[in-house]
Amino acid sequence: MDKHTVLNTSPRPDNRHRGDHSTACKCSNPEWFAPKGYKRLPGQMGHAMSRLVVKDKRTGKMTLRQRMSRHPYFVQLRDAAGRKRDFRPEKQALYDAIWPLCVQRADMATSVVTFNGSKLADELSPKDEKGSVIPETRVEPCRLSRLFEEWERYGLIERPDLEMDPVTGYCMPRHIVLTDRFWELCGIDMDKFLAERNERLAAEADGIIEPGTHASVRAARRRWYEYMRMATLISRREKASKQKRRKRLSKLPLDDRRNAMAKLLRARPAHAWRDLSPQDFDRLVWKCLRQLELGLDYEPALPDIPDILH
Repeated sequence: MDKHTVLNTSPRPDNRHRGDHSTACKCSNPEWFAPKGYKRLPGQMGHAMSRLVVKDKRTGKMTLRQRMSRHPYFVQLRDAAGRKRDFRPEKQALYDAIWPLCVQRADMATSVVTFNGSKLADELSPKDEKGSVIPETRVEPCRLSRLFEEWERYGLIERPDLEMDPVTGYCMPRHIVLTDRFWELCGIDMDKFLAERNERLAAEADGIIEPGTHASVRAARRRWYEYMRMATLISRREKASKQKRRKRLSKLPLDDRRNAMAKLLRARPAHAWRDLSPQDFDRLVWKCLRQLELGLDYEPALPDIPDILH
């Protein structure tokens, strides 16, 4: 028996082995185009989208006018970004697909992309007839995480530091900020773009910082991130409270469930229930129970009664 046969047949001491799952990319050719009904972006952002995407007037089909992954910029700064070779075809397709998506989702005043990595991945993923993401062909968020790390080295984006939610222990949603270099690669008139951005900043200014300066851009981004932070915290608290309420009410029979929900509603501000008629208040109770999936279709499971040996 030769050496290779011995190595292949002898068991590993930790009982670990390679799996039989495929390591191929689940979505090797993602694409994204604005759905029908989307209004054209204003000003230079709309011009950037027109340079990226073109619509066939005869068929109405959207196609890429420009593949940003083939831009000479990525060849020139390959060493600075820590790369040795060109992009693989799967990454080229991801670059080409996410570029117009970032333009569409960016805020005009702050250049903050208003979707986080997970939502952007869902946008790029193929959907079924109901509009739900198909798990087998989904664009995994980890691919975008690696892409954004590379974009940061290329100088295309900025990313804020990760921040933890002190209550749940989970990270807060992390958004990206498109840099001026990103917009320059789109081929737009930067003087016009900056003028449009300053007009939007002036409209949103709080009267403390002079609009049109770097300080005003940073302040606008800081306000946006603080707003999103508070919205995330509120959403997570409401979700945790809803789960806790459902767990407590699910143990009760239907009549006690209705009574408990009525007491919870009565604990709300008086204007939310005092002026309701008894019929409207009862409908509100049923509506809240249905939202918790505790309506007529739900029956609490019988408690486990241990066998008693006599």
